[in-house]
Amino acid sequence: MNGFVTLVKTNLKLLLRNKGYLCLVILLPILSAGLLSLQLDETVTMKDDSSYVVQNIEDRDDNITSIENTKLLVKIYDNSNSQLSDDLAQELAGSGIFRIFRYNQEVVDLATARAASIDSAGKSNIGAVVYIPENFEADILSGGTGHLSIMEITDDGRNALLASQVNTYINFMMQAADSTNYDKTALASLLGELNESRLNKKIEAVEVGNSLTLTSQQNHQSTRIGYSIAALTMGFLFCGVFIADIIVKEKNNKVYNRIFLSKASILNYVVAKMAMILLTVAIQTGILALVTPLMVSTDFGIPFGSYLFLVFGLGLCISTLSVVIGTLVGNTMNATYAVFAIWIVSNIMAGLYFPITSAAQWWVKASLLIPQRWVIVASEMLMTGETGVYAMYGLIVGCYLLILMAGTSIGIMVGKKDY
Repeated sequence: MNGFVTLVKTNLKLLLRNKGYLCLVILLPILSAGLLSLQLDETVTMKDDSSYVVQNIEDRDDNITSIENTKLLVKIYDNSNSQLSDDLAQELAGSGIFRIFRYNQEVVDLATARAASIDSAGKSNIGAVVYIPENFEADILSGGTGHLSIMEITDDGRNALLASQVNTYINFMMQAADSTNYDKTALASLLGELNESRLNKKIEAVEVGNSLTLTSQQNHQSTRIGYSIAALTMGFLFCGVFIADIIVKEKNNKVYNRIFLSKASILNYVVAKMAMILLTVAIQTGILALVTPLMVSTDFGIPFGSYLFLVFGLGLCISTLSVVIGTLVGNTMNATYAVFAIWIVSNIMAGLYFPITSAAQWWVKASLLIPQRWVIVASEMLMTGETGVYAMYGLIVGCYLLILMAGTSIGIMVGKKDY
């Protein structure tokens, strides 16, 4: 026990004498707290919930452009301007496949709509046009099909999905109309109940698929947390390099033999290094806890204590990883290059700077190997009221630490064999 305490005191003195270590420990948590207060604009992004609602346009000749390519842009000429036509537009918008722009300011005949669609080709990003005739609702209530038209503007495979979804929902409305004896009031009530039931089923399916639906505000909050985590990760990584530098110097100065010939065992030595990691992360988390209330006046979506818990767990994982890398590399300069590369790549892979929900599946799955990704996942789960978040996160951090501690021990054992 005496050997363990002596090792910790000696290592702590060495770290506190290092100005680079002190700068990282103090300044990075302050920068991270500042990023939490970052005010993001309210423009629509790929994750923004406004892309799931119908967007009305006032000028039918407007050329609609968007840099987003995850949804097919669809323009609807809603001449019916009725409850049933609105239900159809909302159904398409809520599917998550299409972004709907609706014009319902005046009646537009089919020939004019077709000519305008042809003229807009190449000038806008609209992929298809849905034309709803003026007598759409009356036709459905009289047992008809509605007689709407779909015009493809671009050669896009999602146009087939659009036609399929439109036909499916028209059939759905026709069956509902038949079951209510074509009574308009009864049909509106039934469609409302059925749509609510269908929505609940969709939400359950999303939960089973391990993805979350966030509001626009929650998306911005998640983005701010991602930025702050990116800054903290740099601090955790480079502080770990300073701890690894002590191990490397002890190896190069042949301190290993003196340590292992004293009362300190290999277990005490490893635990002492882990204690330095724990103290470093605790100091950084403590500084973050002190400065955040002073700098952040905006809500960032989750309880402050939960945020500190996630940061502390991340710090343990990232700092230990840095120590493992520094120990195995055996050269502080090379270890610095390595952790800097890891910082850049891991932050991008984890989606700290931009959402990766629309990325390739291999990317999404690979991101789960990165500790930062689990901070974002846990944060979003807390925002949406999910349960079991703390147990899940604690188990993940424990698994990371078990693997990384084994790596640290291997690195130290390899260094010991050199003597």
